[in-house]
Amino acid sequence: MELSLVTHHNPSQNVDSIMILMAKGKIRLLQELPIIVNKYKKRGKTVGLITGCFDILHIGHIELFQSAKSRVDILIVGVENDETIKKSKGVNRPVNKQELRLRFLEAVEYIDYVFPVTDTFEYSNEREATRIHNHILNTIAPHYLITTKKADKYWRNKEKRVEKFGVKLLDINYDKLNSTTKIVEHLLSEL
Repeated sequence: MELSLVTHHNPSQNVDSIMILMAKGKIRLLQELPIIVNKYKKRGKTVGLITGCFDILHIGHIELFQSAKSRVDILIVGVENDETIKKSKGVNRPVNKQELRLRFLEAVEYIDYVFPVTDTFEYSNEREATRIHNHILNTIAPHYLITTKKADKYWRNKEKRVEKFGVKLLDINYDKLNSTTKIVEHLLSEL
């Protein structure tokens, strides 16, 4: 998968400076994160992980990230791929391709790192979702897996997963007034 990580391109910049900008950006690959996380852990910093779709960024997402960031030093967000979203949420989804969703989240000040979840699964396939998320948890080894039980119907599965890796489940309790699914349904009903 190829990502265009540089959002502002100055034609006078040479290839080396563009590579430096990419290397210092928030968008990383999963396999890059263990080294980054270990550096922060050695400094006594806490690391939190959130994974999800984040298809149409809305105030509920921002409140989740803001609240999560107030509880951890480093916030990492995994963005599920387009095929996973289509399988799990229907043919009209995602509205935004994974690359765009990564770039939107890169711009959110509360998020320190964002990475693409490249493995495909269906949310309702507990076995496959567990395998993929176990791999992510094992690779990143955060202190906290962050969710909101009010909005996440799979939070019990996450609770089981974290115990295996010595990670704590952090429930961000906020009123879920917005959801991408509700936004999409409203827009489709207006057509």
